Amino acid sequence: CNSLKFQLYSYIIKMGDEDAEYKVMYEGDEAETNWISKAGKATVTFADGSTFVGTFDEEKLKQGPGVYTWMGPGEDEDAPVVKAVYDGEYKDGIKSGRGKMTFPSGDVYDGFWVNNKMEGEGTYTYKASGDIYSGSFVGGLKSGSGRYEFGADSSQLVGTWVDGSITTGSWELKGCGTYTGAFKNGKPDGEGSFAFVSGIEQKGAYVAKKEGEEDDEDAPVTITWEGDPVFG
Repeated sequence: CNSLKFQLYSYIIKMGDEDAEYKVMYEGDEAETNWISKAGKATVTFADGSTFVGTFDEEKLKQGPGVYTWMGPGEDEDAPVVKAVYDGEYKDGIKSGRGKMTFPSGDVYDGFWVNNKMEGEGTYTYKASGDIYSGSFVGGLKSGSGRYEFGADSSQLVGTWVDGSITTGSWELKGCGTYTGAFKNGKPDGEGSFAFVSGIEQKGAYVAKKEGEEDDEDAPVTITWEGDPVFG
């Protein structure tokens, strides 16, 4: 979650920076300027090669659809390469509405934004792992109903999310069964039940146990499943 915030806030739009150097070409104009001089559609090119293509209003703020492309040095520090891209809606100069963001990591978020943050329904795809989260966001974090699919084994966490972590719901293990119950820090915790593909069901709880003396505060803690007896 913290990495998502870092990526979002590390790519703040430069248009509000009075020291930013850029060139502006308005659609239909022949002359290039170095400031936002009027309302209309324009292409803004920054000194590092980053660009914004979209519409400005009378207050010289981004409004409506636009594409912002962040550039940065390549591996050999030669020609700049694309680092991130936002393609979507703006309101009063910031990302608001439907938009797609490709981050420097290669992760992609496609969904709704409010005040430059992921907010509302959307899908976040993690490039490195192939994991996909589809559901609700609040303030840039997974919050509300959502489904998280792991790229490695296609297992899925489905349920209610709070501040980026699932709290209640189910863990669907492909070809094995489904755990339903509570979660803590993204893992099953407390009372729940398993329904296996064989048709067997078992209730129980994930219980934290110390390895060693109970009064040893530094003893490692393991979480184990303690299930009720199952009679076939």
